[in-house]
Amino acid sequence: MKLNKIKDNVFYIDGAVNMGLIAADDGSALLLDAGIDDSVSRKAKRVVEESGFELKGIIITHAHADHSGGAPYLVKATGAKVYSSAFEKTALEFPVWEPLYLFSGAYPPAPLRNKFLFAPQVKVDGVLEPGSHNIEGIEVEVVDLSGHTLGQIGIKVDGVLFCADAVIAPEYIEKHGVPLNAHIEKALATLELLEKTSASFFVPAHGAPVDDIKPVVEANRQRIKDTIEYITCLLKEPRTAEEVLKGVCDRFKIEMTTMTQYYLMNLTVMAYIGYLLDNGLITKFYENNRQYFCEKSK
Repeated sequence: MKLNKIKDNVFYIDGAVNMGLIAADDGSALLLDAGIDDSVSRKAKRVVEESGFELKGIIITHAHADHSGGAPYLVKATGAKVYSSAFEKTALEFPVWEPLYLFSGAYPPAPLRNKFLFAPQVKVDGVLEPGSHNIEGIEVEVVDLSGHTLGQIGIKVDGVLFCADAVIAPEYIEKHGVPLNAHIEKALATLELLEKTSASFFVPAHGAPVDDIKPVVEANRQRIKDTIEYITCLLKEPRTAEEVLKGVCDRFKIEMTTMTQYYLMNLTVMAYIGYLLDNGLITKFYENNRQYFCEKSK
């Protein structure tokens, strides 16, 4: 884990989840995301302090544990304030929400109460809306990048856009099959926004920074289109949601072996089913106490 310079006061810390660092001339700094747990955030703190910066604030782009789990340690160790969007604030302050909604709103069983889904609680000190903000004396622009989650934000500063999980690198798409998105329409709109955004560098959370985001956007958009096309074709015959889930995993060579994998992929597939329902491309019916989805008659 090391601090990589992008611009004079703009850096990123490479890792399983890239973190951003924005510094002021006086050495105060904002960290973008906090890693999955204390072990990651301790390393990030050491990198920040050994580089001569003092952590004043933490911006959490979205309330997934791999981005927020290390925040409580950093708050306790440095006194830094925490910032997020209003929507993500709820899950950061009540982290049971993530495994809860994955498990259909029921209290999640122990296999879902793990560090990958159930981060420790952290208090959010400030809510960020899209637009310009002065956070702990540092000017940043907050960008709505919803889709991966409903309240995900990115941070733009000095021509650098930290774009969280709005896109993932093409090699990650090939590895994981279907990127997780909770809202397909918003994910597509965010991809279009990124494509039109003027910036000299784009820093995704998963993948190396790039100066041209268009090929990355196109790879993500194409996988969404391929998934929509596949599910639409699959639903020429009535299928249950679980049958659609199996079909998608088979098509994109995804192997689920844990409850965590199953329920994350289930969320993603349900997002696609919701998108197709809302756009009038499929319908639903009920038979023998089962819910089926199928192509809508023309």
